[in-house]
Amino acid sequence: MPVRLKPTLAVALIATLALAGCTAADTTETATDSAVVESDTTTTTTDFAASNGDCEAMAATFRDVESANPDSPDPELTATCDGDVLSVTSNAIPDYLYIATTPEELQASTVALKLAVSPTVADVPGEVPALGTIGIAVNGVPIYGPTENTGGDVLSLRGALSECGSHSSPVEFHLHLFGWDDDVDCLYSAEEVESGDSILVGWSADGYPIMSGYVCADEECTEMVQLESSWQLTDDSLFASDTWSAHTYVEGSGDLDQCNGRVDADGQYRYYTTTTFPYFMGCYYGEVSDDAIAGGGGAGPGGRP
Repeated sequence: MPVRLKPTLAVALIATLALAGCTAADTTETATDSAVVESDTTTTTTDFAASNGDCEAMAATFRDVESANPDSPDPELTATCDGDVLSVTSNAIPDYLYIATTPEELQASTVALKLAVSPTVADVPGEVPALGTIGIAVNGVPIYGPTENTGGDVLSLRGALSECGSHSSPVEFHLHLFGWDDDVDCLYSAEEVESGDSILVGWSADGYPIMSGYVCADEECTEMVQLESSWQLTDDSLFASDTWSAHTYVEGSGDLDQCNGRVDADGQYRYYTTTTFPYFMGCYYGEVSDDAIAGGGGAGPGGRP
């Protein structure tokens, strides 16, 4: 069953937290220069304990995965608590029907993350790496950033992604964006995404939750809206070769902050998926430990690899 948050009208927060820039020096801001975005269409954690120190509740958000692809390895996923760390391991095989969009076969790999149960806000939010894992979905599929090997935006490669926002690479199967469509088997069905609830998509490497950005516009949920990124395409000539340089964070131009998240009315910081760059996260709002992602991937405040 999907883990969902009951929609409620947001109450404006007086936030003292702040964000730093995560791109080149000419667009970077210090942690005290950019205020955290506060929610005006939000959710509450009435029935979901997120990033509050409850490791068992956090572990329970991961699915009991079952095979959906009889000609491929069965999906494997475990989430175990060790003090203030949640260790998540998977083989990257999806629990939904695989749709081939690349020449690579669906193959098992080793995905291992150690997530902070009580994440710490970074003094200077870190850049997400150009390649590799930046988080993990609730079905154990690794979440990647917006770029491909070329440095270009993943959407610059026509047909590279399935309707689910995923594809196989020579390394492993992974998500680049949160997608759904009618009559297509994805992480969540269109019916679930459009049901009136905000749905937990996965967890960032810093321990903060990643939610579907398709949310209720008001307490009664008379309509649903897609939250908008505050990253703007300012040089489309670079879209297919250097998507980070092609985009600029413009504070207040969308619904979310530079990391593609916000503080909701319950005081909880959450990332939200968007249909435009950066799709999942624009930077790490929280601290990412050196061993958060097996084999690396958690970039710090320095330059993007």
